Amino acid sequence: MPLRDITPTRTAPILNETDGDWGKHKPQLKNDFNSHCGYCHSYDGYKHTYFEVDHFVPKSLITKNNWQIPLARYNNLVYSCKFCNNKKLSKWTTNSPDPSHNGTSGFVDPCDADYDALFYRTSDGAIRPVANSALAKWIYKEAFKFDERERSIIVLWNMNRLRQVIDALIVELNSHANGSADYNSIKSKLGEYTLEYYIFHKELIEFYEQ
Repeated sequence: MPLRDITPTRTAPILNETDGDWGKHKPQLKNDFNSHCGYCHSYDGYKHTYFEVDHFVPKSLITKNNWQIPLARYNNLVYSCKFCNNKKLSKWTTNSPDPSHNGTSGFVDPCDADYDALFYRTSDGAIRPVANSALAKWIYKEAFKFDERERSIIVLWNMNRLRQVIDALIVELNSHANGSADYNSIKSKLGEYTLEYYIFHKELIEFYEQ
């Protein structure tokens, strides 16, 4: 399966990009990234998850090397879950902001369609690098450690899938008369999916309490 169903697109920045306050862009980033992490595509919709503003070109290197990138420049900001942000930190494999990779290591902007081509999902929601790309394997294992985080990625992907199914079934349920055969059938399916969601949610809480 594809890594994600839509490639995020940064819109024109609403707020000032030169005052150094990158955090103010978080609401717009959340909207532009469709409430998902730009890197692992985990959904930001649960109170136990934490999302942050990541600098694609690390801010520590911008400052250290005097690279001419304002710290609040919108096209250098990524909506990121705390796990991807914490794993990425100041990793950077080239000696300048551009290019961002050397073909075998480095980063691809998650708003670039090329990012989608580097990964796919298994049937249970795990992320895998494409077999023919050294760059994909480096990002997978060295940059974000998707291999070490596999179970949490699976849990979050399944919760989002179940959320979408449950929402759709509720809409369908409300289109039938209470007590009708169709109503009762949909209600039964809702119960099954809700139980599955609850089990995943308990596991999610355990991950964030560690």
